[in-house]
Amino acid sequence: MIEVPRRTLAFLLVAAGLWGAGEAFVRLTAPGRIDAALAPALDREALVNIAVTLPFAPEDFHIRLFQGYGVVSGVQGTTVLINRVRADDVWRIARHYWVRRIAPQ
Repeated sequence: MIEVPRRTLAFLLVAAGLWGAGEAFVRLTAPGRIDAALAPALDREALVNIAVTLPFAPEDFHIRLFQGYGVVSGVQGTTVLINRVRADDVWRIARHYWVRRIAPQ
């Protein structure tokens, strides 16, 4: 049997706990980021147009990330307008802790 040093085992347990806590946080808070008015559209339409509000002005990184989910059609202050987004991708966007709100356009 392989012996694992106690410090290594303790580190692995702490790392796994932190990862699990982060996942739990994202899973619990992501649904609250999606506006209630958008929920029916996610169930019935293949593609939706959304407005993603951030707590800060979006930078090039955020715009490029959102372009992977749909067509970025503009930025208005701290809100990024994204067209033709799949419902699954709306949920993926909501998992980012720095997203404040996702609403229909």
